[in-house]
Amino acid sequence: MSLLHRSRVALAVALVALATSPAPTRADPDPADLEDAELPPDPALEAEAGCDAGAGGDVDELVEDEGEDRTLPTPPPTAWRTSRTRQCRRHRGRLVCDGPLRVPAPYGAAAERARRLGLDDEVRAGRIAMTREPEEAWVEAVGGRMGAGMLWPVPEGRLWRGFGLHRVLTPVRGRVRRGRRRRLHRGVDIGASAGSAIRAVDDGLVLFSFNSMRGYGNAVVLLHADRTVTLYAHCQATLVFAGQRVRRGQVIAEVGHTGLAHGDHLHFEWRRAGRPLNPIRRFVGGPDDLE
Repeated sequence: MSLLHRSRVALAVALVALATSPAPTRADPDPADLEDAELPPDPALEAEAGCDAGAGGDVDELVEDEGEDRTLPTPPPTAWRTSRTRQCRRHRGRLVCDGPLRVPAPYGAAAERARRLGLDDEVRAGRIAMTREPEEAWVEAVGGRMGAGMLWPVPEGRLWRGFGLHRVLTPVRGRVRRGRRRRLHRGVDIGASAGSAIRAVDDGLVLFSFNSMRGYGNAVVLLHADRTVTLYAHCQATLVFAGQRVRRGQVIAEVGHTGLAHGDHLHFEWRRAGRPLNPIRRFVGGPDDLE
């Protein structure tokens, strides 16, 4: 066989072998090679991780847990509900204003939860929360847990007036005096400068954030896992809205004097099935002179 013929035979064999061999497979990448790789953004994952104030979610998704007796900031409201009037009336010769209304406008998932639970009817929700057992659907929606005692609601506040029978305060010639008549004070008054932070005393669901409860001004009502409710009244502004879940220590409002109030302070109430209870011995982290 000539050299040229042998070369042609060898070339033909090589071509046949190449045509019948399996195609090379792509090896799986080593995870170590991807650690520094810049992957294209995934919109779905970004939306899930975003959890910003515009998402309309629960406040507990927007804050970072910092311990048992911490104060957690609240993202500022994206929009406010406002009224055209100060909602004023005469009460025993003095002008009492439950406004100006300054509460956040509901939005997002928490607003939808409020609608589903009937919390968007502020008058009805406030009446039920303050007078009887909460609805079962509300209790099921609370989430969270109960801490050890109730956190003192105004970190810089001092106790003005406790729970129980007290002489009625009466304005006389521009000054406030205690009259002879006694009346049950259903909560505690905590004095502090206007704008001071008011904290949730425990994890809870916002049932009410409005000013339709006469005399209380801008107010917040929370439902807790043990079925009790807490009221935060006379606020300059509230920072949460019905349907949101809040954390223990979460800033939910600012101290003010809307409603029937003598000076800037928080009026705080603790109720079970509509019955007011004395919270003094349950507070933790408060001033040393609590009795």
